[in-house]
Amino acid sequence: MTALGQLTGVRRRTVAPAARRSPPPAGARIALGALGLLVALALLAPLISPHSAVLRSGDAFLSPGSPGHPLGTDALGYDLLARVLYGMRASLFAAAVVIASGVLLGGLVGVLAGALPGWADSLLMRVTDLFLALPGLVIAMAVAASLGASYHSALIGIAVVWWPMYARLVRGEIRAWAARPHLEAARLAGAPWGRRVVRHLLPGVRSTIVVAASLDVGALVVALSALSFVGLSSPAPAPELGAMAAQGMPYLLTSWWVPIAPGVAVMLLALVANYAGDAVRDLLRRR
Repeated sequence: MTALGQLTGVRRRTVAPAARRSPPPAGARIALGALGLLVALALLAPLISPHSAVLRSGDAFLSPGSPGHPLGTDALGYDLLARVLYGMRASLFAAAVVIASGVLLGGLVGVLAGALPGWADSLLMRVTDLFLALPGLVIAMAVAASLGASYHSALIGIAVVWWPMYARLVRGEIRAWAARPHLEAARLAGAPWGRRVVRHLLPGVRSTIVVAASLDVGALVVALSALSFVGLSSPAPAPELGAMAAQGMPYLLTSWWVPIAPGVAVMLLALVANYAGDAVRDLLRRR
């Protein structure tokens, strides 16, 4: 306490510098590192496995650990390591596309509903509630089936049912930020509506969108694998994890690695993505 502080009874408050903030927890670093490793493996698939994912590269039903085939081969002699890596790449790319479309469309609807009071908000939210009330996976299957079994049809089917969640989330955040004093001050100062949205509202919901998107990766990997499992994605021999698991189910008792390898890949992607999403949420809360 300084001499002035002793006279006035006021203590000086010490502010810890930003450099002294505690580092992220080890669990968060491990989760993000594991997700980064899986993404790297998927992107570097041609360098990791010398075999093609759609061409025969050996005898059928080679067991894991066979020379040149660490995960073995399937019923047609396709290398399972190559197919699993390319399948992971397809799943991660599909998840990224669906999240991007959901953020763009759902975010736009949420911003308009949150920033425009009255009938516009009611109309947009009733349409959003209609989509949310429908069974998402069933609607996605119906859309994909009506468009024809293909990779793009599966993406469109999932995207159709995924955007309303972002719309509802963004609308709630916009409403919460719009009630803050600095937004009211900007409105009273005559700031245009568009400027208030871009300069003040959108930065406030950015972290919430990032957290929601990171938590959605695992759920999207499972949903897209489910569509391919029932045959609503790319036809064989396209390397998609759900379709590979479905095609290998008849050999579960005799050649277990054929359906188990893609199934483990789906589980690993979803699990690591969920942990990484939790890590992103915790890191943003620490700021």
